[in-house]
Amino acid sequence: MILGIDPKVDYAFKHLFGREATRLILMDLLDNILDPAPGREIRDLELLNPFNPKEALDDKLSILDIKARDQSGRQFNVEMQMVASRYFEKRILYYGVRLYQQQLHEGQDYLELKPTISISFLDHVLFGQVPDYHLRFRLLEASHHFPLTEDVEFHILELPKFTRPVAELASSLETWLYFLRGAEKIDTEAVPAALQKQPMVMRALEELKMLAQSDLERERYEARRKALLDYNTGLKVARMEGREEGRTEGREEGRTEGEKIGVIGTIHFCECLLHRQETSTEQLVSLSLEDLSRLADELQAQVLKQR
Repeated sequence: MILGIDPKVDYAFKHLFGREATRLILMDLLDNILDPAPGREIRDLELLNPFNPKEALDDKLSILDIKARDQSGRQFNVEMQMVASRYFEKRILYYGVRLYQQQLHEGQDYLELKPTISISFLDHVLFGQVPDYHLRFRLLEASHHFPLTEDVEFHILELPKFTRPVAELASSLETWLYFLRGAEKIDTEAVPAALQKQPMVMRALEELKMLAQSDLERERYEARRKALLDYNTGLKVARMEGREEGRTEGREEGRTEGEKIGVIGTIHFCECLLHRQETSTEQLVSLSLEDLSRLADELQAQVLKQR
């Protein structure tokens, strides 16, 4: 039987990794990403925002991230990102730094701050200039490349770059990435041997099977998946219409106006998702392309804003 549940849909992702019952699965995933030295593995993990199905029902496009703290006090922010956005780097920086500064309360000093690690799985390629699918970012000195601090770290895993077939999986992390990319199409009665060797991956598969068998959970998953796909498609169509209009005009002025139309379409689409009154096209067309693009970015940020 084909599983039919895609863990790249963040509802399924958080259901899989963000519940008390699945903390051990998350711990295994994190250890395989961080590749710690012996003795520094995660031994315990506290979920700071446990999975709540109502999150996805209340706001169909807020990103369902996972916040957690390990036994040493390190904080983690883990997310699955299906929707591509050009301000993604700024967003993860903002939320990573905010999670770091939120550790301190009145009367506490800086020595109490613990490292914060952001981990983002992307269903699109953000850094096409390198073939690596796992990228790690830190605050480094520009010339000599030593770190300012080890307290802030970002891991980005671009799933489309990972194309290794199941017979060539060489590590536990690769097995996890293979699972996340292709779990939806796995035959649960003929699970590849490489996955069967990983107990936590097999447990993750069982969790997704239970989600698929629950009518209520399946309905919530499908609603979430549809909302994300509709949003992504709406943005693509708005941009395509703008480019097509520019090509039809065939002049620089026409191309600029066509681009404006595409951005205005994005603005109207976001206003609809935010349940706001639509700004008139006449008012928007009087703005420069730069101002329209800035407004579109702000509205998209609000649509996708995390809790």
